[in-house]
Amino acid sequence: MHSFVTGAVCALLVLASPLALAEWQLDGDTSRISFVSVKRGKMAEVQRFDQLSGQIDDKGAVRLVVPLASIDSGLALRDERMRNSFFEVERYPEATITSQLDLSLYDDLQVGQSRPETIDFNLDLHGQQRRLKSEVLVSRPSEGRIEVTTLEPLVLKLIDFDLEEKLEPLKSIANVPSITPEVPVFAVLGFRQVIKQAP
Repeated sequence: MHSFVTGAVCALLVLASPLALAEWQLDGDTSRISFVSVKRGKMAEVQRFDQLSGQIDDKGAVRLVVPLASIDSGLALRDERMRNSFFEVERYPEATITSQLDLSLYDDLQVGQSRPETIDFNLDLHGQQRRLKSEVLVSRPSEGRIEVTTLEPLVLKLIDFDLEEKLEPLKSIANVPSITPEVPVFAVLGFRQVIKQAP
């Protein structure tokens, strides 16, 4: 009974605490990163990663992991080509996104409220790192949940990640004359508050 009461009190304290005193775990079931590839200048295909993991710690350090082998385009053959010929998942199995946030800036974000923000982050992809910015909407649908959604697509230049040359074998295999080397990326990320019981 004592442990139950202690746990309940701890949970209430964490939920009542400001964002800056909490840790947040990425909800992989409701989060995804997707992108659009364009063939022949007019054929758009949507592909996504939906096996994401990551967290925001109580210091505001953000780390998200994107397993590149989890790509889902709706076609198994295309997925295999993307894994092996494009992303080279045996050499580069994942992409990572890191950032540092000042969580105290969001302490006044109440349940049901949203706020547009510009977030700086580092993307490590295919052995290359780039510092990028994204316009996002930060929402608090419930006391223990935060959602971050891109307000506009982030356009990645494949040449920045040594990936533009990887389009050549894809074009040959798919028998298409062109694949656009600039890729719009979208993200929907849900975070749930982590409740830690006192020892």
